[in-house]
Amino acid sequence: MSETDYTGPFPPVDTMAMIPVILRLVKQTTGLRFSAVARVTADQWVAYAVDDSVRLDIKPGDERVVHETLCNEVRLRRRSLASGAGMRELANGPYEPENHIPQDRLQSHISVPIITSTGLFVGTLCGLDPEPQVFNDTSVIETLELFAQLLASHLELHTQLNDSQSELGVAEETGRLREEFVAVLGHDLRTPISAVRLSAELLQARVEEQHSRKLVDAIHSSTLRMSALIEDVLDFTRCRLGAKFVINLSRVDNLFEALTPVIAEIRHAHPKADVVYRFGAARPVRCDFGRISQLVSNLLSNAVHHGAPGGPILINGHVEDDSMVLSFSNEGAAIHADQIDLLFKPFTRAEGENKSAGLGLGLYICSQIAESHGGELHVHSDDRHTVFTVRLPLLVESVEPMPA
Repeated sequence: MSETDYTGPFPPVDTMAMIPVILRLVKQTTGLRFSAVARVTADQWVAYAVDDSVRLDIKPGDERVVHETLCNEVRLRRRSLASGAGMRELANGPYEPENHIPQDRLQSHISVPIITSTGLFVGTLCGLDPEPQVFNDTSVIETLELFAQLLASHLELHTQLNDSQSELGVAEETGRLREEFVAVLGHDLRTPISAVRLSAELLQARVEEQHSRKLVDAIHSSTLRMSALIEDVLDFTRCRLGAKFVINLSRVDNLFEALTPVIAEIRHAHPKADVVYRFGAARPVRCDFGRISQLVSNLLSNAVHHGAPGGPILINGHVEDDSMVLSFSNEGAAIHADQIDLLFKPFTRAEGENKSAGLGLGLYICSQIAESHGGELHVHSDDRHTVFTVRLPLLVESVEPMPA
């Protein structure tokens, strides 16, 4: 096979809707009663698509001896050729090979090369007829050559589309395997980190020397941070693999009050932060309290890290219409408008933020927790303050019918 021959696959004929139309137009233009698209190489001639009105017994997939075809000469010369009565003035000059067309069967034959934009020879667009067809109009060949160019372009588009889909499939599979690997890795890291954390907690109760105590506290703090990062990665991986957050719903009569210990933990971890928690009367909600605690902890930690150092952080809880609302407000630089839409995307950090601060998954996970509860998470930022607002649906109490 020549290095200039097309070696790629042909798409299924039924995906090339234009081919039957072109074959019909070839017959109408030439007057020949058989037309075909053939794949031609140095070794074989194979019919790819056929429109046969004279029953030449050539069907798609059938082969002919390539060296006995005019199409082989077209492949070698890379130009259109015609043979038969009335065709000697066509195709850039007469060409009538001695052994290529059995004269007892075919009296007329036109063959036009199909060549890609990169110069690869694909095959031929050809017309045949057992009877001589007389015409001397060179525009016939020009029209068929235009059809051949159209076929080559269409084939290239199909090839590019198939290549893109294959690459996309490989990329998706690679991404899926990568995320599964991260999930397994995160799961396996839980055990040794838990062992280190428990050991640090035991040492905290026994070590009294000041310097050693600081080292133990640092180890304990690091294990807590690593555990939080692993949980974020596992949550993210579940979402990316198509699974929703595991939500175990239960009735919570006063969510505002129940969150007080969670906020106290953040206060304890950041003693310099000025955190104020205010809430009004609550109404029952159905929620996964562990997940809501995770959401509150992430949003409050976000306010501590990105708010003005030592500036006030106000958490406000109230009921509004059919929703329970929690807002987290902090002073500090405004979030740029072009970053607002990206805040809840995974691996997104605030501009200029130190990469060691985290993976950029916290706000993404918060948004997923809110959505999994049928709620929503929004942010508003201006020169004065930034406010993250969570809305959760209230529990709709069933009403028992009054006795008759």
